[in-house]
Amino acid sequence: MTSDARTLVGTLRTLHGRLAATVLDLTPEQLRTRSYATEWSIADVLSHLGSASEQALMALDDPDGQGPGQEEMASVWAMWGTRTPEQQAAESVATTERWISRLEQLDDGALEALHRNIGEVDLDAAEVLRLRVAEHAMHSWDVAVALDDTAVVPAEGVPAMLDLLPFILRFAAQPHDDVLRVDVRTTDPERAMVLDLQHGETRVLPASSAGAGPTDGSLELPAEAFLRMVYGRLDARHTPPLKASDDALLVRLREIFRGF
Repeated sequence: MTSDARTLVGTLRTLHGRLAATVLDLTPEQLRTRSYATEWSIADVLSHLGSASEQALMALDDPDGQGPGQEEMASVWAMWGTRTPEQQAAESVATTERWISRLEQLDDGALEALHRNIGEVDLDAAEVLRLRVAEHAMHSWDVAVALDDTAVVPAEGVPAMLDLLPFILRFAAQPHDDVLRVDVRTTDPERAMVLDLQHGETRVLPASSAGAGPTDGSLELPAEAFLRMVYGRLDARHTPPLKASDDALLVRLREIFRGF
């Protein structure tokens, strides 16, 4: 497990370096440009990532390992909200750099202690780090696509995000009464799975263990696009070439996965 966590810290380092290089070249006007997260500017997205890194640093310094409480987190968000877009961008890069550097310095025991309980689910160190990889990778896309319509989710983050899908699907799907099983095949990397929606519950199952039951449709697309669909970021303008069993299937899935 420690090796998985170490690898994920390396992934965070790569993702941060990529985003930091982009941020440092942005003009004041670009920082104020609306990101794909429509209620946030690019600077707002960077502030969100920076405040999350600051709270993660606070958790590392907490002797009880519980991290900041609600009042402390609210105080951090309020402080970041008082900063100018330029300050938010610069501090986001600097704070995330400090956090990742701290992770890199942890010994095996301290790294394994990075467990967390979210929504009554106990996440181990690797799962916690996958969650941060997912957040960083998807928000990096929110920034990049505001500047370049052809942007894709950074490839370094995609495998970890695919591994995190069973947890993410707890929050990603809108309340629904659908009964729908979709055979999903992804490329880059290649994965085969069944997306199973049953009366409000949404699961993803490996195709090999999904049973012999029939599916209601099929979807073949790049893995990063499938992940963006789950995160509510696969609108028609940003949909790459894909294969769907019928046109209505993608429309139906977009209605279920509207973002979170």
